[in-house]
Amino acid sequence: LTGNKAGQHFDGGYSERATCQAEWLVPLPTTLTAEQSMVIGTAGMTAMMCVLHLERAGELRPSHGPVLVTGAAGGLGQIAVALLSARGFEVVASTGRAEQQEAHLRRLGAAEVVGRLEPPSGPLGKQRWAGVVDSVGGTTLASAITQTMYRGAVASTGVAGGGDLSATVFPFILRGVRLLGVDSTLPWNVDGYPADKERWRGWRDERRLLWELLAESLSPEALSLVHSDTIGLADVPDYAPKILKGGIAGRVLVDVGGVRS
Repeated sequence: LTGNKAGQHFDGGYSERATCQAEWLVPLPTTLTAEQSMVIGTAGMTAMMCVLHLERAGELRPSHGPVLVTGAAGGLGQIAVALLSARGFEVVASTGRAEQQEAHLRRLGAAEVVGRLEPPSGPLGKQRWAGVVDSVGGTTLASAITQTMYRGAVASTGVAGGGDLSATVFPFILRGVRLLGVDSTLPWNVDGYPADKERWRGWRDERRLLWELLAESLSPEALSLVHSDTIGLADVPDYAPKILKGGIAGRVLVDVGGVRS
C-alpha cells in the first residue's frame, strides 16, 4: 500500500493493518522482502517515478551526460542515486553534508559528490546536467534548471529548501529544458482527483511497473546502505525532529509492533 493519500487524507500511516480499497494494493515483487519494501517506501517509489519520467518524458539516456541528484543524502535522494547508477547513468550527488556523506554516496553509485548548488546568477548558467532529480525545490531547483543541458529534463518532487520557484522561461524556450512534476499519489477513486476509470487503471499499472523496476534495479547491498536505522513506534516523536533538522541520512524503518533495535 503506497500513495492514494494513505496516512495523509486517510488514517493508518503507522498502523499494522488498515482497511482500504482493494485497487490501492499491488503485489510485492517476489524478490523483495516486506522489510525491504518498507525501506523503499513512498520515497523510493517516488525516486523511481523521477527516473522513469526522465527516461520517458525527458528522453534521457546514459550517453547524454551526467545526472544531478539534489538532496542526495536524504531517503529519496539516496535511492535515486542507487537507481540511476544501476541503470547506467553517471550520477553527481549534491548535498549540504558532502564531507560527511561522500564515501557513503559513492558506495551507492555516485561518480561525484558536490555541495549545495549556489543560487542562480542569471537566467542561463553553464550547461552541466543532462537530467536532474530534485527533492529540494527553492533556489536549488532554480539553479538546476539554469544549468540543465539543451533538451535535458528536470524531475521536481520536493520542497525541503522551500516551495517558491524564482525562475525565467529562458531555459525552456532557448534550451528546450523540460520541467517534470512528480507526484506519487496515483489515485484510484480518491476525492479531488480525476474520476476517469481508464486513468485509474493506467495509474495502477504504473504503480505495478514502478515496483517491478525497483526490485530489478535495487540490489540488496544498496537497500542495506539506504537503511539508516530501525526504530519502534514509541521512538518516532524523538526521531522526527532529527529528520526535520537533517540529522538523519537515509531511511528509518518503523517497526510498529516492536522496539528500537
